[in-house]
Amino acid sequence: MTNDRNRPRIALFCMALLLGWFAIATILAETVAPKAQQISQDLTLVDSASNASMVAWLAAVAPLRGDLLADIAMAQAAPAVNRGRSPASSEIIAARELALASARQSLALAPHSSSIWLLTAMLQNEARPSDSNAEVLKMSYLTAPADMSLVPARLAIATASAALADDELRNLVRGDIRLILTRRPDLKATIASSYRRGAPGGKAVIDDVVRSLDPGFAATLR
Repeated sequence: MTNDRNRPRIALFCMALLLGWFAIATILAETVAPKAQQISQDLTLVDSASNASMVAWLAAVAPLRGDLLADIAMAQAAPAVNRGRSPASSEIIAARELALASARQSLALAPHSSSIWLLTAMLQNEARPSDSNAEVLKMSYLTAPADMSLVPARLAIATASAALADDELRNLVRGDIRLILTRRPDLKATIASSYRRGAPGGKAVIDDVVRSLDPGFAATLR
């Protein structure tokens, strides 16, 4: 009988230990997690030189924190995307796949993160350029349609992607271009950069929208 009465206490004690460990691990993870960042216009990330084992530990101790996993994915992606046009080495491919896994895990927990949808699209496009990432890119638009901090990278990724074959995505891209030309002319350089880097379909979309709103600027793109 005594053992039966003690079982609930033991169970509660074990649960308290587990919750306490999780709370301490989460606080530590928040303290040492890589600083949140955005993808830049030239599609690079600041390489924070975070210790790889520390980043792996963070991913392990905070598996239910989508926000921390988002920062981890950005840190893991930095060495994979800061490579210019050089062929991808096995280390870069491994870093890209690791970052992609963290990004997808983050989105499963925090699907509202537009920047991580964008990172996922970029990493997938790096891995398989001929595949369409239309649905992933559309989620980046739908979760933060008016976030101007995302527009430069989003426009560059979308116009360089095979995903522009999707009609809905093409209209969303047109909306970003119109937004820049009508409300944020200070970001015109973003359009010019995306045009230079863009795939033929992306260049055609940019040219069509710019010619209808700013013919003078359109002439400078060619």
